[in-house]
Amino acid sequence: MVGLMQSLFQALGIQGLDWLATLIAYIIVTTIVLIVTPVTFMMQTWFERRMVARMQDRLGPNRVGPAGLLQAVADGVKMFTKEDIVPRAADKWVHLVAPVISVAPVMFIFAVLPWGRGLNPSDTGVSILFVIAVSSVAAVGLMMAGWGSNNKFALLGAMRAVAQMVSYEIPAVLGLLGVVLLTGTMSLAKYSDLQAGIPIMGETLKPALESIIPGFSDFGLGWFVFTPIGLVGFVIFFISVLSEGERTPFDIPEADSEIVAGYMTEYSGMKFAIFYMGQFLLNYALSTVAAIAFLGGWQGPGVAWLVNAGGVGVFLGGALSVFYLVFKAWALFFVMIWLRGAFPRLRVDQLMGFAWKFLLPFALINILSVALWVSITQWGAAQGLPFLEGMAPWLRQLIAFGVTAVINGATFYWLLLLNRQPRGETPAELAQDQVFGTAGLP
Repeated sequence: MVGLMQSLFQALGIQGLDWLATLIAYIIVTTIVLIVTPVTFMMQTWFERRMVARMQDRLGPNRVGPAGLLQAVADGVKMFTKEDIVPRAADKWVHLVAPVISVAPVMFIFAVLPWGRGLNPSDTGVSILFVIAVSSVAAVGLMMAGWGSNNKFALLGAMRAVAQMVSYEIPAVLGLLGVVLLTGTMSLAKYSDLQAGIPIMGETLKPALESIIPGFSDFGLGWFVFTPIGLVGFVIFFISVLSEGERTPFDIPEADSEIVAGYMTEYSGMKFAIFYMGQFLLNYALSTVAAIAFLGGWQGPGVAWLVNAGGVGVFLGGALSVFYLVFKAWALFFVMIWLRGAFPRLRVDQLMGFAWKFLLPFALINILSVALWVSITQWGAAQGLPFLEGMAPWLRQLIAFGVTAVINGATFYWLLLLNRQPRGETPAELAQDQVFGTAGLP
């Protein structure tokens, strides 16, 4: 956007005001982000309520506007007009600031997400590190909400939320670390460019295929998820996203059947709505990050062909790239809704055990697999592997695919065996055995 505004100033003959062009560009980007994110939140709430209703054989919102599309607007008006109740014994300033601390980092994430081909609001070069660092700040807001409310249920929910977010941030970071090692960059804007070509092979067969079928390698399907290392990284990161966004079955911090509503128990009106918006936007932002890092981002069939055609094709290719990225992000959000309608809530011990005993070791082994992939596909005599020097790039890709598939598959099976608990070892099963006298039964 900065380059576009500077080019516009030059076309208008305005010289020496690059600072003004930069300022205008940042104001435009900020305005777009602040408009798009609330609209996205409104669409998310409508979409989830309609989908969950469909799964449960209900109608969902259908009275306000066509198909209930204006229900979110009605809810917003209701939240603006509801009374803001603050407990007498609460820390009023902490109670007030907590929702802001929770939602502000999520808004920052949208500033570094590429929206399509060439549509990068702010490419810092380390945007993936920025996303990881900023998203973790939201946990501070949740803890402030529980502590400032002076409510035992709210404090318990906040402690659950912080423990959950800290535990699942580690596998999430390790899942993204595999992409960083594979690509050699921490820029989200470059990940989509590196996922062109065809599945598994990427662009390694481009010279040979171009001579046979021109444009064949421009399918835009060389997504990392089609490789064993990318698939494992995606699954680990997406599960961690479910936990970070407190989605079912990881919605323990606000379990209404156990702790009323967790850290949001003492919130009402717009403060509650801000917490709610922060959760939904965090889910969407991290779904977009998963789509960019593992599902090709804006890459897809037709984008490269349109852009290479020139003229109006460049605009159409950009529009198609935006559609691909938005579609992938919403598809992942639909999976979150699907899981909500299909799975019950986990227990706290199951939640923590799954993070530390399964996801973490699996993520570490996947890092090893990524290192092997890079060694097989990129190293040669200079790194002490002269037998790989003369191999064709496509053969190297196949060897790396086979080696990492065996390692990750064996690791998955090993972790399943390692974490399988015999009957009667969990607290719930021990209590059941004591009540019904089933101790010792398989």
